[in-house]
Amino acid sequence: MNRLFFFLLISTFSLYGCGGSSGLAEEVEEVIEDNSGGDDDSDEDNQEEDRIEGVLYPDELVSMLGKGFDVAWSEFSKYINNHHEQKVIDIAEAGFTSVRIRVNKPAGEDLFSHLDEHINQCLKHGLIPILAFHGHDAEEGTDMEEAKAQTAQWWRIVAEHYKDYSDRLVFNLFVELNGNLKKDHELLNEFYAAVIPAIRESNPYRILIVPPVGLSKPANLQYIQLPDDSDSFIMMEWHCYAAGPALSGNKQWTIGTPEERQLVLNHFNAATDYMNQTGRSTWLGAWMAGNYNKGNEYDVPAQVQFATFFVREMAKIGVPWCINTDDKFYDYINLKWYPEGEYGGIPVRDVILDTEKIALYKESGYEGEAIRLSPGEYNETELQSLGFSDAVSSLMVPWGFKVVAYSNADFSGAEATYIQTTRSFEPDWDNTISSLKVMDLKTYD
Repeated sequence: MNRLFFFLLISTFSLYGCGGSSGLAEEVEEVIEDNSGGDDDSDEDNQEEDRIEGVLYPDELVSMLGKGFDVAWSEFSKYINNHHEQKVIDIAEAGFTSVRIRVNKPAGEDLFSHLDEHINQCLKHGLIPILAFHGHDAEEGTDMEEAKAQTAQWWRIVAEHYKDYSDRLVFNLFVELNGNLKKDHELLNEFYAAVIPAIRESNPYRILIVPPVGLSKPANLQYIQLPDDSDSFIMMEWHCYAAGPALSGNKQWTIGTPEERQLVLNHFNAATDYMNQTGRSTWLGAWMAGNYNKGNEYDVPAQVQFATFFVREMAKIGVPWCINTDDKFYDYINLKWYPEGEYGGIPVRDVILDTEKIALYKESGYEGEAIRLSPGEYNETELQSLGFSDAVSSLMVPWGFKVVAYSNADFSGAEATYIQTTRSFEPDWDNTISSLKVMDLKTYD
């Protein structure tokens, strides 16, 4: 309520109160109640008005982050020494919008000599760089006071170095939590009490992303205690299937049964509950479409199936993400996408970029020129105009889609149906599809 208005009301009441005017007192009370009833809306308006012009806020960043990759460009020497800007260009041109750059070197010129280049290339080509600290030494030491000081100093130096960079450069305080920080909520909060103010010395409005202990359980987000809860420039991080699904256990995924799907949704629901309760934005820092770190027990069609479900459901809760990791999809030495192989591959990349389109490839094994098609009917003339009439040798089919192929124009002749990703056709169908129908069955069952 306007303070002057309140003062005048009280003054009026005081003047007439001595005369015992209870009616006037009641009128004043009603006016106060009427005006106080609008305080909530006024507070909301003030919050919008209080936003600093030209500064990026987490809710705005969420819509920009989109789909990203965890990258090891600045983490291991073999990637640092073989870095090429073409990697950045290819990731951006494929349709990704962010990268999580993991670093584990001391803050200093040796780090900045290559990290500056990587960050600048990302900004140049439209990727949002998320700088993530891999502080094993600090986390796994025995003197936690010294570890806190080391971690805070690392971020203090890095923050000072990048203080004038675009606000699209984001700081992710930890890649993951190890050693003493792995299970101790209180200790992690003590680290944040040291690290966040160190960053704020030079970057008061830089967006920070902070993880909880047990970050693969978004329910643990509730245990984070920030040194300043009013800091509007902090997002929360969680992981889900960061090492991929498994054929058994609490991340079981075999054929995508309702029970297996619910295991995934339980994580998403916990994150949604946290966001609704706190108003904080969150980001999924790592997930995999197969258990790549354990040799990978999922073929390409199975990875496409899992990725379809995962990405679709993530879109429903509006949380941006990074998939773990780009070296499972991109050949750093030859500077090209892996068509298929032990991990990931082009079909998995394609489905995570767009779960609502199939992909046609001119060569078997998901190689050669490719095109994406939405649900609909594609006659011979349309496929000819696209350059794909009688020129399809493999295809990617999102889970829940069906492709009906015909050997002749006008959806006639021999007919074949595909409901899963196919690396090569039978000889009778290789380069013989003249028309086709793409259908979204809108069900997983």
